[in-house]
Amino acid sequence: MTTVTPPPSTPAPGTAPPSTPPPGTAAPGTPPPPTTTPAPAVPTVPTAGARTSRARELVVGMFSGTPGHMRLLGAIAIVACLAFGVVSYQAATGLRSDIGDARAHAEQLVRVQAIRTSLVQADANATNAFLVGGLEPAAARDAYTTGIATTARTIAEAAGAEPDDATALERVNRVVTTYTGLIESARANNRQGFPVGAAYLRQASRIVRDDALPTLERLVAVEQQRVDDATAAGDTAPTVLVVMLILTFIALSVPQVYLYARTRRTFNPPLVAATGIVVVVGLVALATMTWSRARTDDAIEGSYRKTVALATARIGAFDAKSAEALTLIARGSGAAYEERFQAVSTDAQNAIGAGFADRATTEALAEYLAQHREVRALDDGGAYDDAVALATGDGAANEAFRTFERVSSAALAEQSRDLTDDLGRAATPLLPVAWLLLAAGVAAAALAWRGMAQRLREYR
Repeated sequence: MTTVTPPPSTPAPGTAPPSTPPPGTAAPGTPPPPTTTPAPAVPTVPTAGARTSRARELVVGMFSGTPGHMRLLGAIAIVACLAFGVVSYQAATGLRSDIGDARAHAEQLVRVQAIRTSLVQADANATNAFLVGGLEPAAARDAYTTGIATTARTIAEAAGAEPDDATALERVNRVVTTYTGLIESARANNRQGFPVGAAYLRQASRIVRDDALPTLERLVAVEQQRVDDATAAGDTAPTVLVVMLILTFIALSVPQVYLYARTRRTFNPPLVAATGIVVVVGLVALATMTWSRARTDDAIEGSYRKTVALATARIGAFDAKSAEALTLIARGSGAAYEERFQAVSTDAQNAIGAGFADRATTEALAEYLAQHREVRALDDGGAYDDAVALATGDGAANEAFRTFERVSSAALAEQSRDLTDDLGRAATPLLPVAWLLLAAGVAAAALAWRGMAQRLREYR
């Protein structure tokens, strides 16, 4: 059976053929297809490894070859010059600070020794005045009052100067307050002839030696250690400067040798100038530091040792004078006080016997000790009144002690001034030298940069 496909229909004459939309065009009445906008291209972000590799390539490229080597050596020279200025500045100011600390602690040591001295001086005058009996001599009373006033004033000064010592000094001040109360009780009873006055006096003297003096002795040891520590700390400054000077000289010399080998030019004027500045200023600073250290050592071994020795001798002598009076007050039962006299007077002799005291002080102490032996001979021989007369008022022993007090006080004041002045002079030139070192480091760094920059421009 044959299937017949009908022919396409032909429009009748006069009739328009059906419209067929062109390809790719929607038929009438059909909504247009949605348009698609292409997505923007996403930039490629380099990974961390790629960035590191790129940075490494830049660094290698910057410091590779002759120009790169010149840049590297120049950078090292510049950094070395700046380090020289900064580190040397710190070394010089550090040395100045160490000397200042040594001076401050030495001054505090003098204050503490002054407290000890004025306290035992007051006690020596109180016991000597008590020995007279009745109304004590005005001179002895004035000396006692002056000693107590000096003690109180110096305690306040020392506590303000060194806060770390304030607690110990407060304890000493409380002891002094108790002591003065006991002395007043002793004086009141002594004027009326009551024997209990001697008991008050012995108790007052005992609390000074048991409670106040040991605390002050510990403070003296602490201040002496602080002086030694501050002095020792300054030993490193010249060494630091020498090390920085050598390193900076090498850092400036190597680029010049390299440039000579590459460019056949003998000198690079800016680098030569930088080297000269560093060497000259460094040597001047080193000489100044060495002088300051030597001046500090001289002050420590000289006026400082003499100050400590004289103060120790005065403390021992005043303590001995007090023991002398207490021995006589005890009327035959004062062996313990005489033993103390021998011990503290020996300490005084040892303090000034090492060559730290002037001749006048040494002779005055020797004369007083000789007069004390005469006092003991009279007392032991039964001539009690003659012994008291020799040890008080215008007696020979008392006059000999006054001479020692006067000449040792003048010597101590002189050595204390010398100590302060010597340490002050040792520190004076260090601050200008410190700023000179800093300026030299900056100037040398600028010259090093200029010298290397010139050769880099010429190389291009």
